[in-house]
Amino acid sequence: MTTQPLKKTPLYLNHLTLKARMVPFAGYEMPVQYQGVLEETKNCRTHAGLFDVSHMGQFSIRGKNALDEVQKLVTNDLSKLQIGQAQYNILCNEFGGSIDDLVVYRRADDYVYICVNASNREVDRKWFQDKLTSTVSFSDDSDETALIAIQGPKAEPILARLGDGKAINSLKYYWAFEGAIAGIDSYISRTGYTGEDGFELYVNAHQASKLWERLLEEGKHDGLAPCGLGARDTLRLEMGYPLHGHELSSEITPLQAGLSWVVKLQKTIPFIGQSALTDEAQKGAKQVLRGYRVQDRRIARQGYGVFNSSGQQVGHITSGTHSPHLEAPIALALVDRTSADEETLWVDIRNNKIQMNRTKLPFIPSHTKKA
Repeated sequence: MTTQPLKKTPLYLNHLTLKARMVPFAGYEMPVQYQGVLEETKNCRTHAGLFDVSHMGQFSIRGKNALDEVQKLVTNDLSKLQIGQAQYNILCNEFGGSIDDLVVYRRADDYVYICVNASNREVDRKWFQDKLTSTVSFSDDSDETALIAIQGPKAEPILARLGDGKAINSLKYYWAFEGAIAGIDSYISRTGYTGEDGFELYVNAHQASKLWERLLEEGKHDGLAPCGLGARDTLRLEMGYPLHGHELSSEITPLQAGLSWVVKLQKTIPFIGQSALTDEAQKGAKQVLRGYRVQDRRIARQGYGVFNSSGQQVGHITSGTHSPHLEAPIALALVDRTSADEETLWVDIRNNKIQMNRTKLPFIPSHTKKA
């Protein structure tokens, strides 16, 4: 049996130069860490972190009916989007299960741009191609596009010095514009998945290495440092953000994952999965996502069983890690609705029942620029 060789992002050689530890992820060879997960996580929250997320997929849908066509496939309401605005969304199957979570941009009246998860790119592409009508054109721009995220309290001043400072400083959360960073044409988006203020830069793949180096050079005195997949996962988990394959899947609905705010059941144009989600909303989800602080030094890993005080299994861990900011293990778990409001549950870690205390999400405050 032969295995497919791992793909490399346009920044692969940059990571090797920085002596990153590389690991397989979603079919790519990606940096998991440079200096260390804890150090990179803390640095992103106190200064700024630079992430290679070029493994993510990018789709373009063009045509006068582009917005309405995509509207039929996603849970949120695209009709409210203005040109230049982005929106978090879920792509559902007919049963309400989550095919993927994605970000949709309205780049023009007849142009919808979508960023999808790397591991779901092929499934998503086939879904769009099968469901979109011939009134629009579809293209997968992933291989020609690089995506660099700069996140943290110093992200804005670093980027402002390299581009149109006025436009960057005034850019609202979940908005984007066409501009240049260090003279490199970019689609500049005030988005990210860390809970910190920051930006994601869509650029031509051939320009990615130059931009990466220029950002690190400019941000050196602000404490900007490269961050790997390990820190990215810890940062999103501290915010309680879902990750497909953990908190979302074809069997886990957005309502179960606590994402009812992106499910608009009264949309003028119905979407695939709407009927199933309407039924679930009326009856109540059988299981729901909750956040917990583990009362032990051990980490509750994905798949570990969750139990109530009677010893009955009532759920399972979807994600767990050590939070450098709380200096304690944290976890997300899908639990039965009947146990979802219990303040204390137990997780089985290697045949030991460890107490977990329910906590409100996010685990630590968000600093995204929503105002």
